[in-house]
Amino acid sequence: MTEPSSGDDRPRRPVLVPAVGLVLATGLGITALLGGLNEAPDPNPPALKVAAEIDQGQFKTQFVEGRVVVVKPDTSFGDPKRFLEVEAKVTNTSDETAFADSAFAATLLKTNPEIKPKYGVIAIVPTQSGPSRQLQPGVPTKVLVRYELEAGMKPPEQLTIDLGKREYLKGDFAPASGWVTASEDKDDKLVPVVLGRLTLPVKPEVAS
Repeated sequence: MTEPSSGDDRPRRPVLVPAVGLVLATGLGITALLGGLNEAPDPNPPALKVAAEIDQGQFKTQFVEGRVVVVKPDTSFGDPKRFLEVEAKVTNTSDETAFADSAFAATLLKTNPEIKPKYGVIAIVPTQSGPSRQLQPGVPTKVLVRYELEAGMKPPEQLTIDLGKREYLKGDFAPASGWVTASEDKDDKLVPVVLGRLTLPVKPEVAS
């Protein structure tokens, strides 16, 4: 896929984004698995508009942009890593703390082109004291979802995301209650509910 031209053929240098706490990637990284749900994507889900507020049940979300960033390691060891980063403004509509990785990022059901990072998807909440995972009730919060790009992989010009939702299931006992990825029965298979499909332009780099 050819990167869009801005009329200036001079190569631009990607910015090296600070990565305070990126060593916590093991704790912050996720693979957006659906807990045993079968993959059966709707071939024609509704189209969602970028920047429109999307009601995902547990969250109300506005997608800001997609971009490519280069993150340098916290130490002198290791090489910089490239990520396709999706920025969203997320409001936790529940009355309890939620998590950017295990809850919100799990609603990004599928991407096209498909990107499967070796160590899973990273979802962080940037704060002044470093990256967090927490989404406090009722507070609009910036969330960065990062898909690591393999060496030599050319970033796409746009990313299409099948977006799911969260629903609250109440059981007879407290441990059986909680927010889960919404699913439905199709042809005797449990599949995730696809709210719609969002196509997000991807900036090829963040200019320095």
